[in-house]
Amino acid sequence: MSEKDDMETLAKDIWDVIFRNFKNIGQERPMNEVSMIAAVLLKTSIELYTLSLKENSDIERLITEEVVPTIPKLRDNMKRMVKPTLH
Repeated sequence: MSEKDDMETLAKDIWDVIFRNFKNIGQERPMNEVSMIAAVLLKTSIELYTLSLKENSDIERLITEEVVPTIPKLRDNMKRMVKPTLH
């Protein structure tokens, strides 16, 4: 299996977990719940980067130079994605 296939499989597995959590979201504060899931994933990503990138500046550069410019494309991808029903 290629690295790209491995990444796609991992992303699918992560989305499966996220969608399971969407099913448990209450109607009163769905956006707070979505933000909580996003915060946990972001924190976990940064924790993982600390294992492979030894300098804080390397992580900061990755975020500001590689991640931030992709936000518009990622937002467009999410708009096209089938929206989960938030209950």
